[in-house]
Amino acid sequence: MSLRFSEILGQDEIKDYFKNAISKNKLVHAYIINGEEGSGKMMLSETVSCALLCENEGEEPCNECTSCHKIINHNHPDVIYVQHEKRDVLSVDEIRTQLVNTIIEKPYSAKRKVYIVPDADKMNVQAQNALLKTIEEPSEYAIIFLLTNNMNKLLPTILSRCIKITLKPVDDKKIMEYLMRIYQVPDFIAKEAAAFAQGNVGLAKSLVASEEFKEERKEFVSLVNSIPRLQTFEIVGKVKEFVKAKKDTTKLLNMFRVWFRDVLLYKATRDESYLIYVSDLRLIQEMSKTSYRGIEKVFEELNDAENKLNSNVSAEQVLSILLIKVKEYIQNG
Repeated sequence: MSLRFSEILGQDEIKDYFKNAISKNKLVHAYIINGEEGSGKMMLSETVSCALLCENEGEEPCNECTSCHKIINHNHPDVIYVQHEKRDVLSVDEIRTQLVNTIIEKPYSAKRKVYIVPDADKMNVQAQNALLKTIEEPSEYAIIFLLTNNMNKLLPTILSRCIKITLKPVDDKKIMEYLMRIYQVPDFIAKEAAAFAQGNVGLAKSLVASEEFKEERKEFVSLVNSIPRLQTFEIVGKVKEFVKAKKDTTKLLNMFRVWFRDVLLYKATRDESYLIYVSDLRLIQEMSKTSYRGIEKVFEELNDAENKLNSNVSAEQVLSILLIKVKEYIQNG
């Protein structure tokens, strides 16, 4: 493993900002790095930490010095990862004992000290308030990275006192090239993984070698094929099973986006070479009878579903409404 800005796909403006800030010693005391799971938040924060503490003091970490090796191996005493025991909550005691009460201590071996807080959006209100004073009265040598899937869960007082950075989806072509180079997979597999990942490099990497994903893809196509024939109660029942099995709602929404992207492209071009679901051409052809307005409405419903899920609306409720609407737009042509 190595940590270099050059190995982070996309995010050029963000990388340039951090390299410039490091070279001019203008990093601020607290950052929120926001992006979906697998988007590269941890890799970015660790790369910045590596460059900041690198003994060669360049804007790109050398990955050769003792400090770089320790960060790469997760055993540098001045890079602290704030952990939480409960899956859904980062508590006030965990913030106090791992960050607030220790940030006053000077770095052990480096000139700077870095705190990385994964799942920072899981801090409860008490934890955020405990952190607030530390952010308001920053240490001269410490930097805090708050990594979030949804920074809107943080208090306005926290948001206003941090530099907010949101990672952008990476171009499919870049992800394809990366997967083919690193994982030695053929172009059609790389193309499919990139399409389903919707710009998420971490997700694309996991999909390339995932037998589970192949099964999920098969189940999804079966679901899409059955939607026009399902009664409302049957749709609700299928959603209940999906939620009960704790399956990935983000992945399901992405599958729908790729599917209807294929439907739209085939409807507009009648060219199957553009398709991701090319092995399901017959069903794509059938569904391309849906009107342009109907396909547009499906994409609107997908965006609305994603926003509601990010706002903690019940997944069962959101997905049930989504599938019922999809059925309506397909049937109405």
